[in-house]
Amino acid sequence: MLFSLNSDFMTIPQIQKEKQTILIIGAGSKSAEAIGRVLSMSHHPLRLLWLTSGTSPFIIPNNETIFQGDFTNRKEIKELCLHLQPNVIINTAAYTNVDSAETERQKAWQVNVTGVENLVAVCRLTDAHLIHFSTDYIFDGEHGPYVETDAPHPLGYYGKTKVAGENACIGGNIDYTIIRTNVLYGATKTLKQDFVMWTLKKLAEGKKFSVVNDQFSNPTFIDDLGYLVDKIIRSRAKGIFHAGGADWISRYDFAKMIAQVFREDQNHILPITTNDLHQAAARPMRGGVIPLKAETTFGIKFSGIESGLLAMRRQLQIAGHHEWTI
Repeated sequence: MLFSLNSDFMTIPQIQKEKQTILIIGAGSKSAEAIGRVLSMSHHPLRLLWLTSGTSPFIIPNNETIFQGDFTNRKEIKELCLHLQPNVIINTAAYTNVDSAETERQKAWQVNVTGVENLVAVCRLTDAHLIHFSTDYIFDGEHGPYVETDAPHPLGYYGKTKVAGENACIGGNIDYTIIRTNVLYGATKTLKQDFVMWTLKKLAEGKKFSVVNDQFSNPTFIDDLGYLVDKIIRSRAKGIFHAGGADWISRYDFAKMIAQVFREDQNHILPITTNDLHQAAARPMRGGVIPLKAETTFGIKFSGIESGLLAMRRQLQIAGHHEWTI
């Protein structure tokens, strides 16, 4: 069912109190789809609700309730959550255009800070547990990959907004969990763009293209985020956790691995330096996060590049996207 936040709230079904009620903000994101997929398979009694701005492609899951609205509007999100009384709010929504954030500062702040402040205020009212996603772009990339206790030092405005969003959670007097991650990839129903899909599309063109060889990270398979979130919800673990893949690698070498796993021609991929791109915002060159705390706390293991890509390839095959898996 699809509801607008501007509609009469009395038409929205009340939630049964005995069920775990989880509201996912940012329904069109890759991480949200993976989290919803994993949670739906979980054995605990569950009612999944979704909030989407309506600007991203989103396929409505079976028998689940979707709301279209703006979580940066405090009145809207407050009325919704007071009615639904979620136990957990998962915020996957973010303004993520690193370069455009340098000029669209008000828009970036509205989503990455004001929206988070609104969710924090709602959680204080409803006693909900807030799970908020952040990024390795809060660091300067001088000494990565990073652990949870490393001090933030963002290079660009995007990173500054994400630090401010984290601080809203930390200082909000609520139960919160912050998950910092980086370079998400994985299969989604709408084939939403990520670095893997971008690389596959470039390879399909059969032309040479360039990828930076001096930016390092540990790309994260989105299904692993789903399993982590499930563990956090079950344990109500609080604090900051880093979530990242097992392999720390340059974007160039990541692209070569994509070509290898998907049986494409690696020779079409050429190395280039970040300085050659003349991007508006500086990037952390040695980024990434160390997920040891999450792995030891929850007994999970994050996928390496090859295993994550092979799983993504199988998912695309099962979904019938054979143009990427022949």
